[in-house]
Amino acid sequence: MAQIQKQTDTKQSLPVPPQPEEETSLRGTFASVMILGTLIILSWLSAFFLFLERQ
Repeated sequence: MAQIQKQTDTKQSLPVPPQPEEETSLRGTFASVMILGTLIILSWLSAFFLFLERQ
């Protein structure tokens, strides 16, 4: 019984090795932002040219 208690005490006192952080790829996020920005610019330009055409 004492040995079991001693073994559990040694397991709890061991330092936990740090977990390596996962590197996340942000390529998909960058592509999505570029596509969304392009759509916004195209919609603004089309509205601007439509405004110029109707004057």
